[in-house]
Amino acid sequence: MEVHHPHHPSHKKKWSEYIIEFVMLFFAVTLGFFAENVREHQIIEHKTHQNLQSVVLDLKKDSVLIQQRLDEYSKASVFLDNLNKLYIKYHVNKISKNEYLDSVLFIGNNLAFGTSFYINNSSYKNTIASGSFSNINSIELKRTISDYYEVYGSKLNDNNKILDDVVEYYTVNTFPKPGGRFSVSNNKIIEDNLIFLKEYYKSTGLFDSSLLNKNFLIYNQKAKDRVDIYLMLMKIFEKKNVELINLLTIDLNEH
Repeated sequence: MEVHHPHHPSHKKKWSEYIIEFVMLFFAVTLGFFAENVREHQIIEHKTHQNLQSVVLDLKKDSVLIQQRLDEYSKASVFLDNLNKLYIKYHVNKISKNEYLDSVLFIGNNLAFGTSFYINNSSYKNTIASGSFSNINSIELKRTISDYYEVYGSKLNDNNKILDDVVEYYTVNTFPKPGGRFSVSNNKIIEDNLIFLKEYYKSTGLFDSSLLNKNFLIYNQKAKDRVDIYLMLMKIFEKKNVELINLLTIDLNEH
């Protein structure tokens, strides 16, 4: 005999149950969406923080090089000015030919200039390439970073080229020196080196063709002008460098 089980009709959901399920599903999807956005934002913030920290390290390296250039060009400016004064003294018969040559060679033996300063912009470029730059909220910070690397950086590159041309001409024509502009002697051998230089200038005719040449004052002054311009540029970079480091440090501490 077959046993017939009573048929139980399936439970029919109410509209309220459908609404609750939809709301819960919508809430879960929305929560997941926001969680993913928060995670991505945290990753971007972390990457931006790392990039800006790297920029600060580059700026601190720049600062060391700027101080070296300030020292180099401050000394060179004084030496070149002294050469001008010696040239005038000799030509108005205030010092003898030998006194002039001795004094000029003593200064020339210590005169070194021509090192160009190049901004370390690797971290800045990485900040741009990674999109971190657009994540910086401070308009002032963005402007200051752009000015340092783009505006003043371009001006620096132009001056580097002019400086190279002036130094090359000075070394070859205005004040030729064995070993070039950077062959500053050790204190222990300065006296021997000066004797060598004096004989070298006299025997080769360089004394008459360069140090006594009527154009020596003109080209020496041209070199001094370029040194002074570069010195002024380094002072600007020193100021901008400190300003940017301070702004970045404040921004990093706030985030």
